[in-house]
Amino acid sequence: MAEAVLCEGLDLDYPDATTVVVVVSDVADHHERAAARLGSYGYEGENCLYLVQTDGWAERRLDGELLTVDIVAHPALLRGLEVDRERFTARSVGDPAVLRLLRVEARVDPGAYGRASELTLVLTVPAGTPAGQAVERVRTGEDWPLVLTPRPE
Repeated sequence: MAEAVLCEGLDLDYPDATTVVVVVSDVADHHERAAARLGSYGYEGENCLYLVQTDGWAERRLDGELLTVDIVAHPALLRGLEVDRERFTARSVGDPAVLRLLRVEARVDPGAYGRASELTLVLTVPAGTPAGQAVERVRTGEDWPLVLTPRPE
């Protein structure tokens, strides 16, 4: 099951910032698979992949201690993800023409979230891999995260 966690020191531009990390399995349900496969559309950066903001993004909101992260993408992108487009009926909060691929909720410390950068990292792992282990693999450079930004203006 996908999960969201807050981690320190993963944003190369702002090493003191907290980063929102969404950990997904590429063999889980169709929502996680779709989010995991977004990496195939990423372009290479420094030890990471970036998804172009016009293709998809992360929408986040905090309600008390409940963090909700939606991973969204334009419908045309779903064709290349090899997923059943009909299974994605939920829409983006910020753009109703965009589909929500995955929603993840987590209880977080609001103070820590207040220090979070605007970036959201998506880590794809084998099923059953703990989030901490996935984050450590990114820290050591063994795995590259997919970097999502907020919705374009």
